[in-house]
Amino acid sequence: MQTATSTITKLQNWLKQLPWVSLSIFVIAQNIIWWSYPLHYGQLTNGSFHINQLLLFAYTVSISLASFLMFQANFKSLWAHVPILVSLILAFSGIIRGNLEILIMLLMFSGFWLVIEQRWLNLQNVWGLIIYSLLATFPISCAIFFFQNRYLSGTFLLNLLPLFACQLFFMAPIFETNLKRRQLTLIITGILLIAVIMVLRRSLLGVCGIAIVVLTILFNVNFANLKQRYVAPIYICAELVTTLLLVYA
Repeated sequence: MQTATSTITKLQNWLKQLPWVSLSIFVIAQNIIWWSYPLHYGQLTNGSFHINQLLLFAYTVSISLASFLMFQANFKSLWAHVPILVSLILAFSGIIRGNLEILIMLLMFSGFWLVIEQRWLNLQNVWGLIIYSLLATFPISCAIFFFQNRYLSGTFLLNLLPLFACQLFFMAPIFETNLKRRQLTLIITGILLIAVIMVLRRSLLGVCGIAIVVLTILFNVNFANLKQRYVAPIYICAELVTTLLLVYA
């Protein structure tokens, strides 16, 4: 009885300390990022709504919540296991019927947050950033597009490269906490993102996206010691604006 009471008390204290505004901003922004391009491209290819998209939306909300909790707790959060478990259940419940590859990728994204907690794997760095960016870009976007069109195209996958580059660049300050390595990682991934924009998104909106990349690097230099609770929501908002510019570029 005392154990149960203690657990409830800990949960109440944790909920009180949780930065709800930052959490809400992150979850909303991340889901807009994930859904904007597949839905936009699906409209161009005359895609149609599928009921499984509602289950997939529940999955993306759960996994974005887990992502924020992990980021907030420096990749070690007991409570993040709850939305991770929910995302696994949603994936296993038949989100992707008839496409085993996408189902496996979604399960890998959920499983990634369980693996990254293992300190001995040393994934709280650029390697973890690369894995996260791959899993945060392709499985969900492919699943959304597949539901609408019942196929995947090479053109669609190619056009996910700007979104992948965005994830690499804007999530770098979260995965790389060492100041010098973080600035170097931002410069390298920033150059990569600018190169991808110049190749695939040559337009006025693309130029605006490049401007945001430059401003983000300058922001990181001037606010290198930003409090942990503000890092994820600020960078995800910058990523959101850039993503929307590139989607409609």
